[in-house]
Amino acid sequence: ALTPGTYRVTFTMPGFKPLVRDGILVQLEQTVKLNVSLELGTIAEEITVVGRTPLIDVKTTTRGMTLTKDMYQILPKGRDIDTLTAAIPGVSNERLLSGISVDGASGAENMYFVDGTDITNMYQGNRQMGLAFEFVDEVQFKASGYEAEFGGSLGGVINVITRQGGNAFHGEVLGYFSGSALTGKERDTLRLGLYDINTAEYVNYQDLLGKDKIDRIEAGFSLGGYVLKDKLWFYGSFLPVFLTTGRHVKFDPSAVEGDYDRRDTSWNFQAKLTAQPFKFMRLGASFVNNFSKYKGDLPLRNGTSDPTAPWGGYGYGYPNWSLSAYTDFTFGNNILLSLRGGTYYTNVGGQQVQPSEP
Repeated sequence: ALTPGTYRVTFTMPGFKPLVRDGILVQLEQTVKLNVSLELGTIAEEITVVGRTPLIDVKTTTRGMTLTKDMYQILPKGRDIDTLTAAIPGVSNERLLSGISVDGASGAENMYFVDGTDITNMYQGNRQMGLAFEFVDEVQFKASGYEAEFGGSLGGVINVITRQGGNAFHGEVLGYFSGSALTGKERDTLRLGLYDINTAEYVNYQDLLGKDKIDRIEAGFSLGGYVLKDKLWFYGSFLPVFLTTGRHVKFDPSAVEGDYDRRDTSWNFQAKLTAQPFKFMRLGASFVNNFSKYKGDLPLRNGTSDPTAPWGGYGYGYPNWSLSAYTDFTFGNNILLSLRGGTYYTNVGGQQVQPSEP
């Protein structure tokens, strides 16, 4: 029932010197065992020991790894948790295997959880929800030996815990930019012949048509803190993404030319409330939103698309969010009651160009 984090543990007994163990790191679903020896002495004396947390959890059969916020903040990475998979033995990001591959299994054989809520795509089996690192407190990868509660996985289990507030205010203003202005010349592309599929050729689309003009801007903020100190805490992040792609296309064989644009927008935000109204009771609720949409679409660069299609009118919307809540009751050292629930919603809608026939 402990929130993942770094703890200080104090051991006391009448007639012995108190002992303090500092810097005890408790990760997601980890059981930490501490062996201590108290020395005879007066109660007024205190011994503080600063040591590393035991590296092996002797209470679990799970093989995997947990990446904490302190770990992944110093590692080179992209903007999503998939980019850190190479840091974990047996886990890799394989584009042709639908994403994260655990011990050779495809991304469609994994199970994905955010704050205990299953966000696995029910139709394709892959991860449907994107998660920026500003939302994430810990990422846990389970390769094998995981518990029955993660049933349905033939590969691995990816478990994400989002950030939460505390008794001090903290926040940041964020901004990221990437795009074609920061890239060099494109490499040649190997393709089948346009008029003879039994031949192959290398072409450089940048030399033929110019470079795709891509601008990706991600900007927002995060803020965490307390509403009532020691009782009610909050955390929120707002990180929308604006992606614009421009392309010049020469259609073959009509020789018609044109410029086309596609605009992708993602409204990413996360909110979390946690509370401890009584010493024996802790509760919380978390909401993560990934709504995205696009307007306009791009013909193929090889010019084989239909030049009469309404490229500028195409578009869809993709509602995508998860909600989870929990309540933990701790009655002494031997009784823990935990109630958890969640829901995940994804859909496709907002179709801009309607078909003229079934």
